Amino acid sequence: MDGVSSDNLGFVECWNEILTPKWIRFRHLLSGNGKIHSDIAYDDFGIREGDRVLDIGCGFGETALEIARMVGPSGEVVGIDCTDAFLDIAEEERDAAGVSNVRYEIGDAQVCDLPEGYFDVAYSRFGVMFFQSAVRALRNANHALKPGGKLCLIVWRSLAENPCWGAAKEIALRHLPPPGENASTCGPGPFSMANEETDRAMLEAAGFPEVELFKRIDADVCIGRTIEEAIDYQILVGPSGEIVREAGEEGQRKLPDVRRDLHALLEPYLRADGVFMPSSTWAIMARKPA
Repeated sequence: MDGVSSDNLGFVECWNEILTPKWIRFRHLLSGNGKIHSDIAYDDFGIREGDRVLDIGCGFGETALEIARMVGPSGEVVGIDCTDAFLDIAEEERDAAGVSNVRYEIGDAQVCDLPEGYFDVAYSRFGVMFFQSAVRALRNANHALKPGGKLCLIVWRSLAENPCWGAAKEIALRHLPPPGENASTCGPGPFSMANEETDRAMLEAAGFPEVELFKRIDADVCIGRTIEEAIDYQILVGPSGEIVREAGEEGQRKLPDVRRDLHALLEPYLRADGVFMPSSTWAIMARKPA
């Protein structure tokens, strides 16, 4: 499963060459915040002992290990991701934990060769939004599911409904222009599946006409243990970071102004244990026809 779709190649390169070091640095925030949402969604997804689960965009493998405990030794989890460094970490941590029912594959879920009708569940936390064609990736997942199998997704709602990301972007745009058409990006972006009507149409096009769950999850998430870390996080990982990066020299010249305004923005959200801001996702569950 090592093929990469030609239309996804630039995005895969962006992940491996630009974003990976930043994701590793801020893993405690990215993965910790993802866990807040997936812990809520698991109750609705109903993953069972003995299930075979495909984890799409598994990243560092935290979700794969969590699901491995749910499915037990009679079940299996296969995690797929396009980022080599993430899977290196995932394999090290799986081995250190002594988990034997998880394996990882490097590949592009749009085109990778998945076994037909093998999995009970296809799962993705913050993974499918980044594909050049989410429908193509979901069709491939549909191919890999047994008849009656479940697709379980967690995706961000709109940027406006996620101040944890959107507020900093507004600050950056006060000082810098938006990225141009030729900007290096990680794909359509984390908010590409924010619209319920669009998502339902995509699911139907991918072979999932039966949508059983479309649930909003709201939660405050930590964006930094200190204000300075929260600013670094926004500048290096969030949508504001793309604006600064793509502005080049002008971005670096205006960076002190952006950081100053971000400090003023974030100060009211500082608690004893970090900087917390509101976030919002969709938990979606659809079923392949039996």
